[in-house]
Amino acid sequence: MDGTTQKVSYKYQDLKSHLITQISAGALAGGTRVGSENELGMQFNLSRNTVRQALKELENEGYLYRIQGKGTFVRDAMPHVSRKIALMIYDSSYATHPVTSALIRGVSEALAEKGYFLDILASRRSFHDENLTKLSETYAGFLIGAYQMDELIVQELDRTGAPYLFVKNYLPSRMREALRIDFEHAGFELAEHIIRTGRRELGLIHDGASSPIAMEFRDGVFSACMEYGARLRKHHVFESRPDDPGQVARIVKKLIQGADRVEAVICPGDAMALEIITELARHGLRVPDDMAVSGLNNSDIASVVRPSLTTVDIPTFELGRVAAEMITAKINGEEPAMPAPIRGQLIVRESTRQVQTADKTT
Repeated sequence: MDGTTQKVSYKYQDLKSHLITQISAGALAGGTRVGSENELGMQFNLSRNTVRQALKELENEGYLYRIQGKGTFVRDAMPHVSRKIALMIYDSSYATHPVTSALIRGVSEALAEKGYFLDILASRRSFHDENLTKLSETYAGFLIGAYQMDELIVQELDRTGAPYLFVKNYLPSRMREALRIDFEHAGFELAEHIIRTGRRELGLIHDGASSPIAMEFRDGVFSACMEYGARLRKHHVFESRPDDPGQVARIVKKLIQGADRVEAVICPGDAMALEIITELARHGLRVPDDMAVSGLNNSDIASVVRPSLTTVDIPTFELGRVAAEMITAKINGEEPAMPAPIRGQLIVRESTRQVQTADKTT
């Protein structure tokens, strides 16, 4: 290590130690705005990068929090662990899914405005091997975004008294403790729209009976078919399996064979819908002329593929902000009323366009 690095390291640690001393002594009270990077740089004769590093570490350690456009502030309570919220998801890879990442952005943004910050915990590993009492001391509250969560783990959270909420996904036995998207309405809207284009023989792919929100989506499609007299035959309803690479080819083969060939298929996500469209093309079938296809989630690619994809925009960013408001209220000892499930917005595009055929009228 050269002399320059030693000098920068010393000054960075010196600034950090100085601010910790000021906070601990009460000279910088909770809610006080600390100087900007430029101001602190001038005061201590440091570069902006060095100041930024010190402030970032103090933020991570819980001494400070940042509000975008307003500045950096001293936290009200110490130690810092009392200002941390945990979001439990099933697997860390879920965090990259567009729907989950929007949820995380909404939660994180709203928490930051209140002086909290967010940790992501993967619940795929067993929390029976963890000390949940210790976790409840580490985190001020928990947001649970995984329906695969073990009921015994939730009972243990009940025992610790830790504030928690389910967000989007939930255990069926804990619906009253869940902030939800109205997936039943999403399924109904998609099916209703497709039926109104003149298609009466529908197919459905959903994420499986183990997922409560998948069952809500399925029930919405069923309800629309019953209300409008469309057909959704048992052998045209499929459960998707993420670990089955050959499922799309098999599903499409069943959708297009027989006298009761499907005229439209409703998929549980945009990615699945695009795979269905690609497989239909391999059989020489065009979308929407030969079969309509719809997705779910309104991913970025849905509007740019051809044909563009009819879908439902799922407001998980908004749900994340509501979740942050609710969990911080519970942490403060309040018992906020659970809002009604948030409805998404139907986005109609080319993949379900009404077409002129010999036996349909526009």
